Amino acid sequence: MEYKTITVEYRKSLHLIRINRPETANRLSIICMEELEQELKRASKMDSCRAVVLYGDDEWFCAGGDLGDYRKKSISEIKEFGSAFINLHLAVQKCTRPVIAAVEGKAYGGGCSLVEACDLAVAAEGAEFAVPEILDGLAPAMGFSGLFTNLRKKEAMAMALFGEKLTAGRAKELGLVNMVASEGEALPRAIKMAERFCDLDAVSVSFFKEMYADMGQRGYENRLRTGQAMMVSLFKAKGEEDGTV
Repeated sequence: MEYKTITVEYRKSLHLIRINRPETANRLSIICMEELEQELKRASKMDSCRAVVLYGDDEWFCAGGDLGDYRKKSISEIKEFGSAFINLHLAVQKCTRPVIAAVEGKAYGGGCSLVEACDLAVAAEGAEFAVPEILDGLAPAMGFSGLFTNLRKKEAMAMALFGEKLTAGRAKELGLVNMVASEGEALPRAIKMAERFCDLDAVSVSFFKEMYADMGQRGYENRLRTGQAMMVSLFKAKGEEDGTV
């Protein structure tokens, strides 16, 4: 299948999905999020697929969302972007196959959120995780939906209010990633992790993923939609301050 913003390699029983927008630091445009969602849904339906590995490049896993100049966007355009973000994260949760993030470089904003949404994650030693929107005069919104439940309050507040970065080692301590690998080894280690699912019963894995997602689905989705509403209000308010709307 031809995609514009991602590449997919089918290796035995694995789907290796790469966010392929290096010119934007692998930011998530609406098209990119829709293509990721489409491929995740496709993997869910393929009996031959046993696991999915999601990765970026050596410098950027993903730098977050790509809405362009939000101050010039209409409310409907901002909502459309937010809906694509929500749909992608729910697609990760609802994917019947385990989704493993392989992180080299940086995962910021929505990229950090995407790592959190994945079932498992491997980070290279030099990887960084952050939600730095506050440094641009904004605030984390949808991208903080999953981190809310996974980080202790003080750690979460420091990340959100100061834009503090987590090292790969600290991310492991806090449960954001499962494993820290040597530089350049995040993807190979994630693939090895994914290959373990080839020896497990696919139906059992799928049933457990569904059960686990259902346990936290309602609160998670509500937080995403609350974040979307906050993002619309915040972006429009900032635009009014700047006199652009």
